[in-house]
Amino acid sequence: MSQTNGIATLLKAEKEAHEIVSQARKYRQDKLKQAKNDAASEIEAYKRQKDQELHEFESENAGSVDELEKDAGSQIQGELTEIKQIGSKKQNEVAKLLVNAVISPSFEKHINA
Repeated sequence: MSQTNGIATLLKAEKEAHEIVSQARKYRQDKLKQAKNDAASEIEAYKRQKDQELHEFESENAGSVDELEKDAGSQIQGELTEIKQIGSKKQNEVAKLLVNAVISPSFEKHINA
């Protein structure tokens, strides 16, 4: 009988050990699921925060880009106007220089000749 009691005790201990291992596995799986869910929620919160920062940055700087384009356009127009005014003032002098260069050429010996 003692052998039967020993075997029964071993079977009972093995069954309890199997239950403990089973509970430990279930606990580990539950913790892993919870960790995944927590990580996913943290990632989502971080994405929302960074999206919000991006939208704020874009809204703050959207007007400045348009203003810079307008400033650059007006600056270019001012420079073009100035160049046209200088060209119209110097037009007669340039024409005289061209006529003089054609009518009375100056001959110079080239330095390599």
